[in-house]
Amino acid sequence: MISLTPSTAVPFASQARRPVPAADKLLQPLKAQSVALPSLTDMRDQQKSRMKEFAARKVQAVRERMDALKLMVKLDPKAALKMTAELAKELRSAVKAYVEAGGKNPTSGEMKMAILAATEARDAADTAAGQTPPEPKAEDAGSPAPAAPVDAEMKRAQAAYATAFGVAEDKDRIADRLEAVVEEAFGDMGFFDQVRLALAEIKEAREKIRAEWAHPRKPSEDDWKTADKELAALEREIDLAPTGVPGPSAAAPAAMTA
Repeated sequence: MISLTPSTAVPFASQARRPVPAADKLLQPLKAQSVALPSLTDMRDQQKSRMKEFAARKVQAVRERMDALKLMVKLDPKAALKMTAELAKELRSAVKAYVEAGGKNPTSGEMKMAILAATEARDAADTAAGQTPPEPKAEDAGSPAPAAPVDAEMKRAQAAYATAFGVAEDKDRIADRLEAVVEEAFGDMGFFDQVRLALAEIKEAREKIRAEWAHPRKPSEDDWKTADKELAALEREIDLAPTGVPGPSAAAPAAMTA
């Protein structure tokens, strides 16, 4: 073993009494680094965001293949039907991944309620900010009055300011949270809108394939059963996706009663 203690080291007892003025300097970078590290919640949110983005890209990739599907319907209906099954499977996988990342399928009514809650919270925050008095300063007290009454008046003014500022800050924080919920809900709604558009295009292609009943490359009954199974699985995945809006469920009531 290589010893890290130099041969001329002083006895341990005397080392313990020696001051180490550089210790704080050595710890400063570590302290700064620990402050800069993201929290567990931030890391989890970032991971969910990446999962959502990956799922959205899968849906976009499916939609980009629709032109090829439409072209294949006339050339090879059997291969086209197989492609609809593959695309439906890709969409189902994307929906599942999106939901696992916390994504929801909000209804129009839920979106309206979320927007209303955020709007009312922002109005309340703006009103509270407008009612906050200016921060009292020492020069506002003046000099003619005795010192004791001036100090008491200053303390009352500072207390009133602190209370009003705290209320305004809390209302602003609530409004920020609800606006973030609405923004994320719009993202969720956009994702499922894209999924439904892709689903509609797949169904349209299937109808055109079915119309090619006299084509020498028409699909067999087994081909249709396989395609029907994948389409039904996709529709079931969409139907089972949770509704609602993201974020803490207690946020809206807090804003309404603040």
